[in-house]
Order: sequence, then C-alpha cells, then structure tokens
Amino acid sequence: MLISIISIIANILFFVVLNISFYTDRTSFPDGSVREYQRSPLGRLELSDQRYLFYLQIAVAAVSIITSVLVLCGVKNNAVKLIRNISSIASLIVFIIIIIATGNTHAKYA
Repeated sequence: MLISIISIIANILFFVVLNISFYTDRTSFPDGSVREYQRSPLGRLELSDQRYLFYLQIAVAAVSIITSVLVLCGVKNNAVKLIRNISSIASLIVFIIIIIATGNTHAKYA
C-alpha cells in the first residue's frame, strides 16, 4: 500500500517538475542584442521536436497511477502489483531521460 501512495505522489511530482521553468535560453540577434528566455523542460521538448518523450511519460505515468489506485482499492492480484512496479520504474526512467535530454538540447529557431 505504501508503494502505491509513493508511486502516485512521485508521478504527480514528475509533472510538476516538468512544468517548472528552470532553464535559461539565450539568443543573440544580428544587431548584437541578447534575449533570455525562461523555459521549462516541456518548453524545451517542444522547441527541440522531442514532444514524444512527454507523451511517453504521460502513458507510463497513467498506467502507474491506475494500477496504484487498483492496489489501494484492494486488488490483490500479483500481476497488477508487478505492472505497478514496472510502470513506476519506467516512469522514473523516462523522467530522468527527459531531464537529461532537455539539459543537452538546444532550441531550433528557424
């Protein structure tokens, strides 16, 4: 039961962190001026055409949350618990991949 609660809270925190603007992008213009943009990881995924990673995160997190709720409601099937554990780990891995990818990505301005 505790693992289910932790899984639900972790997936909610993943989406909160993905929406926090903590990246700063700087763009130099031909006239010599520089403009700074505050971007979230989701904003950077959008600019770098890697939005599919966010959709993957949504899918894996949805499976994790649904199976966690099923376990909290009293389903005692081992298959549901196994799927919950696998999807929770997959959600963490995809979140880490998104953070790494957005940290090493440069926006396409064209």
